[in-house]
Amino acid sequence: MKGLPLPFLAVLAAAFSATIGGSAVVATRLAVPESNALTVTFLRFLGASLVMLAFTLPRTKVRIEWRDLPPVAALGLIQFALFAWFFSASLQYIPAARGALVLSTQPLLTLGLATLLKRERFTLAKAAGGVVALLGVAFALGDRVSVPGSDTVRGDLLMFGAAVTGSIYNVTSGFYLRKYPALVLCSVMLPIGALALLSAIVIGGDWSGFLSFSWQGWLAIAYLMSIGGAVTFFLWIWALEHTTPSRVAITVTMNPVAAVILGTFILSEPVTWRLLVGLAAIIGGITLANWKALLSGFRARA
Repeated sequence: MKGLPLPFLAVLAAAFSATIGGSAVVATRLAVPESNALTVTFLRFLGASLVMLAFTLPRTKVRIEWRDLPPVAALGLIQFALFAWFFSASLQYIPAARGALVLSTQPLLTLGLATLLKRERFTLAKAAGGVVALLGVAFALGDRVSVPGSDTVRGDLLMFGAAVTGSIYNVTSGFYLRKYPALVLCSVMLPIGALALLSAIVIGGDWSGFLSFSWQGWLAIAYLMSIGGAVTFFLWIWALEHTTPSRVAITVTMNPVAAVILGTFILSEPVTWRLLVGLAAIIGGITLANWKALLSGFRARA
């Protein structure tokens, strides 16, 4: 890896984050039936906050200028509270595969918003890469997205809300990543999101979800707090610090496919030929969108 440019490494970090995120989906599916989505999400962000602070505080000061604190706090609420709520709420009405397909619009939304805010240039390669990756998800999960009932539109809209909020975060966080290290921002934003989720639990008044976990459930929670939480979130923010938002966002299409593949080993779910073809298309889309970064990486190694 020596000598590779940071934008190239950032894409790899984002892809790794999205893949680990797929394993977090599997862990969530193990934990939620024993409790509820809000409790599991709060515990994930609470644990991730503690892990990040334990890692960050001995190394650097976690300090944000007062004038930057409101927008940084807003970004924490957008990504680590609002996005999480949209995502969890949508899966009450639609299956995970359909939700993953809707969420895979995020790369194109991110590219559009980044272009409007002049965070990056629009290119046909980036747009084509996003479309190819989206089609890859659609093909891989196409046999799992249909769902009966009248609440399908509601679920789709909620997941689209997650895609929109994720895109806003991907693009606007860059303004502050130019000023503060990813380690600092992650250590501030995660606790803000956790506090917002705790507020929702307090307002709802339902604490029963904390008392219903088996040892397997707590094991899944421990994973969500550490590797599936702190590591995943930090890699994503670090990637946003070192490359353009659309190049990071397109790797989110790895998440659902990784979840299905990992589910084969943990939840005994089948891997179909559609999934393998879709995975190849997703990798092709990511490669197309990052072609220049890949070429730079090869030249750096030569």
